[in-house]
Amino acid sequence: MSSSPSNLFPVLIGDIGGTNARFQVIEHSNAEPISFEPVRTVDFVNIENAICKSVLDKTDLVPVRAILAAAGPITLDGLNLTNCHWDIVPDNFLISGPFQELVLMNDFEAQALALPYLCDGDVVHLGSSDETREVFDRTKAVLGPGTGLGVGLLVRAGDKWVPVAGEGGHVDLGPGDDREAEIWKHLETVGGRISAEQVICGDGLVNLYNACCKTENVVGQFLFAADISSAALKESDPRATEALSIFCRSLGRIAGDVALTSMARGGVYIGGGIAQKVLPFLEKSAFRSSFDNKAPHEHLMHKIATLVVTHELPALLGLAAYACSPDDFGLDIDHRTWRCGGS
Repeated sequence: MSSSPSNLFPVLIGDIGGTNARFQVIEHSNAEPISFEPVRTVDFVNIENAICKSVLDKTDLVPVRAILAAAGPITLDGLNLTNCHWDIVPDNFLISGPFQELVLMNDFEAQALALPYLCDGDVVHLGSSDETREVFDRTKAVLGPGTGLGVGLLVRAGDKWVPVAGEGGHVDLGPGDDREAEIWKHLETVGGRISAEQVICGDGLVNLYNACCKTENVVGQFLFAADISSAALKESDPRATEALSIFCRSLGRIAGDVALTSMARGGVYIGGGIAQKVLPFLEKSAFRSSFDNKAPHEHLMHKIATLVVTHELPALLGLAAYACSPDDFGLDIDHRTWRCGGS
């Protein structure tokens, strides 16, 4: 493994999730990315096959470098995806295609890289704050409830942006009031504890809904998060409405904790697919009041903007920014860059 050059084009960038993978090719540093149809991971035996069929067979451009972001631990042997059967094994990847170089990133590093490049049309302000827009050159945080709960930071160091990936979705989360204390008794635990991710993600919403039903001694009628959120948006099921209300309130609490821990004066961004889908509910929820409720620092919290990311492909936006302007970022990639021949 070795440090990566910044002028190796064309570049393939990829955002690989548990269900879908999205790819783009960038011909040169001033070119607009070329997008391809999203790939369902279940339809392909491995990532090499997916890239060949859905990208390489669809374009005359031959990418010589790949920068891929995915959820999972990066090791000297590559990356094992957390919620997908694909593994990224650098030797196999480089041998099977035209690539001279492979760079791997955490998915929330890519989300964080995008934050300075989001325009007003790419975000929706959530609640009110003393800031009408985030302070550009200060630390920013991003949380993404989806299959799990991802958390990332983007820190300004000198004239560079430094992404920081973490596992903040696994911090402890307790009840916020007496009603939640009753509901918490019925939540499924992992290892004897309840983490934020067991409440603030797709499965977490199902977990909350089932707990609300058990608290009321009724049988739940929904099995999937999409059905629960749909019922809550229509206000057609009181348990679904309560579950989504607690979901939003808990998201605000954890977002506030992340903001306090990192002093994210540059704004806290909510990404992931769930926030976009339930945005009307989220805007009317107790998210912002829960975010602000951090005595004795309410005044400080009210100076931090909270925003929902509505950009369709924020991770790819971040990867493209890095691929085309790597000198803008303080990103150490020595330990996650592989080249043909191992040089």
